[in-house]
Amino acid sequence: MYKFLIPTAIVSLCMMASCVEKDPGNGDEPNPGGETENYFDFATEQTVNLSLDYGFSGYSVNFEVYTENPYNEDGTLNEELKPIYGAFTDNQSQFSGSVKCPIYVETLYVCSDYVGVPKCLALDIENNVASYEYEMPIMPGMTAATRASADSECISIDGYRTVVSESHGLYGLYDSFSRYDAATGVTWWAYNSNVNDLYQTIDNAETQGLVERINEALPKQDNSQYISSAEVTNLRIVETDVDGQEVTSAHIDIVYLDATGDYENAMGYYYYKTGTNPSAAEIKAMPKFVIYPMTHNGTPDTPVKARLQFFGEDYSENGIDDFPAGYTIGWILFPNLYNGSLRPDEDWNGQNDFEVSSINGCIERVYGNNEAIYSNNECNNYSNNGCITLTDPETGRVVIGFEDQAFQEGGGDKSYNDILFYVEADPATAIYDPDRPVIPDPDPDPEEETYTTVATIGFEDIWPNGGDYDLNDVLVEQTRTVTYKGDYITKIEDAFKVTNLAGSAEYTDAFGFTVDYSAVGSVSGYAVQEETNQFIMFEDGQSAIGQTFTLVRTFGDGQLSNVDFDDHFNPFIVSQYVRGEKNRVEIHLPSYAMTSWANATLAEGGHTAYYISEDGNYPFAIKLEGVTDWVPVTESVRIGSAGEYPRFNNWVADPTSNTDWYLFKE
Repeated sequence: MYKFLIPTAIVSLCMMASCVEKDPGNGDEPNPGGETENYFDFATEQTVNLSLDYGFSGYSVNFEVYTENPYNEDGTLNEELKPIYGAFTDNQSQFSGSVKCPIYVETLYVCSDYVGVPKCLALDIENNVASYEYEMPIMPGMTAATRASADSECISIDGYRTVVSESHGLYGLYDSFSRYDAATGVTWWAYNSNVNDLYQTIDNAETQGLVERINEALPKQDNSQYISSAEVTNLRIVETDVDGQEVTSAHIDIVYLDATGDYENAMGYYYYKTGTNPSAAEIKAMPKFVIYPMTHNGTPDTPVKARLQFFGEDYSENGIDDFPAGYTIGWILFPNLYNGSLRPDEDWNGQNDFEVSSINGCIERVYGNNEAIYSNNECNNYSNNGCITLTDPETGRVVIGFEDQAFQEGGGDKSYNDILFYVEADPATAIYDPDRPVIPDPDPDPEEETYTTVATIGFEDIWPNGGDYDLNDVLVEQTRTVTYKGDYITKIEDAFKVTNLAGSAEYTDAFGFTVDYSAVGSVSGYAVQEETNQFIMFEDGQSAIGQTFTLVRTFGDGQLSNVDFDDHFNPFIVSQYVRGEKNRVEIHLPSYAMTSWANATLAEGGHTAYYISEDGNYPFAIKLEGVTDWVPVTESVRIGSAGEYPRFNNWVADPTSNTDWYLFKE
């Protein structure tokens, strides 16, 4: 049977067991003639087993996989690069599945904009495996035996503070900084021993649940609905809590959680007596205490907790861990520390340390240029709002989010999630504010996401008698866009652009493909549907040059899994095509199965039964993964000839070498 599908037609198709096998060597041979393992399959795709563990419980993370780093040096996303795969982890933030990519790719870049997880992981492929497992790093002075005691109090030495800028009243609660430990390969902060107790790494398990709620509450678009007055955004330590109990003081711990912005930033705090309503000039004159000297994607790479210090009403006393009731704490960000003067190397992933004096100098410069961002927005350039705070109803923690471009005109994108911290107090009721916005419950229904793969498929249409092996008789660019929601695919859109040259073939060559019956779904688009899972996209490659033909398959909830997805896409051409005619000449990729419409008697055994030349050196069809705008081989010149992808010959001789041969025509 065949059915012509007009562009608006939608046909619901039955679900059946698959009869299409990619690897006939596992039992189903496309034609008689021997075992497929005896023949090189000319495949340019590899299957990588990807394993991820982000270290959370109760948190499903969406991630995307790229074949090159999608982030520019300045941290912005290169919009021209598209992920080749995307998925959600399970509820334990773990994933195990396969990813298909070009065979020449040696590193997968696994990226996520979810809160609390690394923004971009570079995972080398070793023995077809790429993996990442979160491991809580050990801070200096913290041994493996004591790392489990993450709930222990972190108390600094009384009075400790360094001068960042005496003229501007800037102080730091740190005295050294290290970005990378070459011995362990772990990025963390290294502080001098006399302030070790002020900072403490905490396990992701301590933030689980909270990060999921934050991720839902602060999507990547405008989050201006959470803007509040400074009286609400700042942290007030009440004298009488919501239960009517007297509060005399509280321990205030702040936890660096995540950075998604493009800048290197520093973060600190200031404080004043509640009810004094200081002016902008008075706030700017107050001492500022820098807690985190640098926050950036990957720095630090695990939540780091610090206890705020109170230096007395006039800021001149020894620091203590108890913040008295009746004080208000405000937040300050020093954005864009780099600005051409800080980074010691050109590659952010380098292994160099920053000098504290260099960081301090940048903080002083930013502050002196009036670019610091306050939670009291009357202090900011253009009076932009730069900070929001939200109460997490489940834990009582207060989440702080900064917009790190708020010092600019326009105020940035107002996402307020460029830098994220949270505060916890003991007692927790000491910082409760009924007027503060509350993090809503997460939406259990994930949004739809997409990923895209591309390939160029070339055919030689004289089979089984041989030909010139220029592989340009029919040339098609395939762009596949997969839409998924949670663990399941909702749509697959295949677009085929005809790119062969005029005169490249004398025959009327049609192009089509088959997929698994289970991956058909409901179909719409421009195609001849010959069988339930068998489609002809165009009927003559010469007359279709420059045109694009699209087929869309849609699926119901839970119908087609996105994990280890493989629809066994099997492209082919039909030489001298006549619509509806069976017993025809089909040319497939090496070792791929013919359809039931093909003339199987043409496969007489040997190499040609597998769409490979008699000498085994050339395929009759090839799929070049990850490439578009491929320059065709010159008409009637054999691929691999001088100036016609000569590295092809080296690859055939040794399939482990020159795997990127098709990227180099000369």
